[in-house]
Amino acid sequence: MAALGVLALFLALPWSAPAPGRLAHVHFLTQSETETVLEGTLEVLIEDADHGSRTLYFLISGDQRVSLQFQRPPLNITTGTRVRVRGRWDEHRTLVVTALERI
Repeated sequence: MAALGVLALFLALPWSAPAPGRLAHVHFLTQSETETVLEGTLEVLIEDADHGSRTLYFLISGDQRVSLQFQRPPLNITTGTRVRVRGRWDEHRTLVVTALERI
């Protein structure tokens, strides 16, 4: 797929970048200074371009879309899977996932 086609597809998707104070609708199970646990529906996107590809992961909870980064990419998990994730926020408001559980 051409890079412009991927970009057009990506830009057409509903998106709201999580910002401090904007995560009120995300289902927080626990949150502390060091760790956050969230539940929602997984969204998996694959960007394919001439120079390579990458897989992007998001957690959809309520009307929010949280970017996820995995230390090890999950195996055999697809868009629409209900999950509980545990991790820590990075400086870009991405949740760096340390544990994932199907629910």
